Amino acid sequence: MSSVAEENQKAKIEFIDAFFDDYDNKANYLRELYKTDRRDEARILCACYIDGLASALCWPDERSNYNYVAILRAHGGNEIFAYIHPKMLDDALNKLSEQRKWKKIFPTISDKLKVADRRLYEEHEILELLAPHLNAAELELVRKEFWRGTFAAIIYSRFRVSAVHGFGPPDGTTFDLTTFKGKSVPAIDFFMVHGCLKRIIGVTRDISKNSGKWFGHDFKRER
Repeated sequence: MSSVAEENQKAKIEFIDAFFDDYDNKANYLRELYKTDRRDEARILCACYIDGLASALCWPDERSNYNYVAILRAHGGNEIFAYIHPKMLDDALNKLSEQRKWKKIFPTISDKLKVADRRLYEEHEILELLAPHLNAAELELVRKEFWRGTFAAIIYSRFRVSAVHGFGPPDGTTFDLTTFKGKSVPAIDFFMVHGCLKRIIGVTRDISKNSGKWFGHDFKRER
C-alpha cells in the first residue's frame, strides 16, 4: 500500500471511530432521556438505532424484520434471542398460510406447535418435534422461517414495530406462562434492548475498523 493510500485509510479509520463515538454518545443519552420521564422517546430512538445498524450491517438485504432479528441473534449478547417461542412461530406461519406452498404444511404443524407452548425451544428441538410430520423438503422450508418465532423476533414485533408504527412500545413485555431453561423468561424492556444497542455499536465498530470498510463492506457488492 502506498503512503498516500495508507494515509487515506488511516483517515478513514479515524472517521469510522468518530462516527461510532457519536453513535455511542447517542445511545448513552437514551438512559438520561429515560430517567427524565421521556421514556417513549428513549424506547423509540433505541429501536430505531438498532434498526439502522442492522440495515447497514446486513446490506444489501432490505428485509428490515429479518435484519433486526439477525443482528440481535448474532450480536445482542444473550443466547435467549435465538430460542423459539412456539406460539410466536405458529402465529407467524399462520400469516404465511395463504400462500400455496404453506396451505398443506401449516395445518399439519400448527397443532404440534400449540401443544409445545409454555417454554422456549432450541432450533433442533423444534426440528425434532416437526420432523415426523413433514418430508425433508417441507421441513427445510419451515426451518428457513424459524427466525420468525425467535425471542429476537418478539423484540422486533413488540418493541421495534410498536415504536415505529404504533404509539410507542410498552414499558416491559412479560411472559408469565413461559419458561426459559426452567426459569421465568425475562421481560422485554428498555434496559434489555438498550444493552443490545450498546453491544451492537461495539461490534459494528470493530467490524468496520478491522476490515477497513464501513460495516465490513463499504456498501459495495463483491465482484
